Amino acid sequence: MSDHFSGPAVMDDPAVDITDFYAFPSPERQGNLVLIMNAFPMATSQSFFSDVVTYRFRLRPLTRSGDSFEHGPAEHTIDVLFSDVPDGTSVQKGTVVTSNGREAGFASGEPLELDGLRVYAGLVSDPFFMDVEATIRTDMTGKLSFKKKGTNTVEFRDVLTIVVEVPFAPILERLGGVTLIAAIAETVVARRGKPIRLERVGRPEMKNVMLSNATREPKGVELRDLYNKEDAFSLSKEYRPLYESRVDSSLAFFDGLDGEIAWPSAADGRHPMRDLLLSDYLVLDLAHPFATGNFLEIERAVLEDRPHATAGGRWLDDDILDEMLTLLVNGGRGERLGDGVDGPTNPAAPVFPFVRQANQRTDLPVPAFVEN
Repeated sequence: MSDHFSGPAVMDDPAVDITDFYAFPSPERQGNLVLIMNAFPMATSQSFFSDVVTYRFRLRPLTRSGDSFEHGPAEHTIDVLFSDVPDGTSVQKGTVVTSNGREAGFASGEPLELDGLRVYAGLVSDPFFMDVEATIRTDMTGKLSFKKKGTNTVEFRDVLTIVVEVPFAPILERLGGVTLIAAIAETVVARRGKPIRLERVGRPEMKNVMLSNATREPKGVELRDLYNKEDAFSLSKEYRPLYESRVDSSLAFFDGLDGEIAWPSAADGRHPMRDLLLSDYLVLDLAHPFATGNFLEIERAVLEDRPHATAGGRWLDDDILDEMLTLLVNGGRGERLGDGVDGPTNPAAPVFPFVRQANQRTDLPVPAFVEN
């Protein structure tokens, strides 16, 4: 799963479990940025956002640096908070607060538009799509185990979504006019004025693919809870070597699935994509207009030492598994690989809030990989 069930700790509280994160220029209103954070895997009409957690978006300026990126210290944040749900009601009240002084209240299930700011929160069809079981088989057998026609493990399931659309000119001004930006989503709680991070998401599948399999290393340990608590813009010096080793081993595993080496490691074992992936955020260039299918385009341009040509980021219908698998296995220089699932249950809408109405199915079994 993209980031569903991404560690033992968040599985104890699905309201703080970020399932996905999307960031893209608005296809509807030029000059606007859309940020979408989904949470609560397998949500139902009885699921609610946490009333003690802050759902936070963070943006920072970037520059390209060798085969990765460097981020600047300036930051723009958008916080979304929810109240408790009174007995006998099903509507949650929410508040959105930005670091440049914007604040607005809204109600779940009801779109808000105020002075260029648009917000929507509520139950929607899960936009992610992937044959999770085939991915697990590939991981366990060491052989590509995908079929031409795969099974979407997420079909007809729902999540809670937070969609925020804002004009990006004030954000770029705060970030020094730099249009190349890093974007992440987090769930945090405040303690004595300091945020305690429960989970954070940049690129999809970092935790559930890159960091999940501890068996590839001697004395491998579960790293995902630790990684979730890290600041994406400042990994701890103490634990970074653990993440580097796990990412190196995972990248080497995927590179070997076709029997050929597309990414020769350095003498010290460093994979050429390690540093780029541990710069774990969505990368966007807001100087470019909205377009579909540009997930990882900016990252590929960095690896290929060429100018990027798109806004990058991640659109709701981008086939991220196919893009990642092809890049990891053959460097994007061979046939396009994939899991045989090419779209979500309900394709995204080209207008706000872009996500689709909930399926509200009650007859869906819990996936086997979750039960196990």
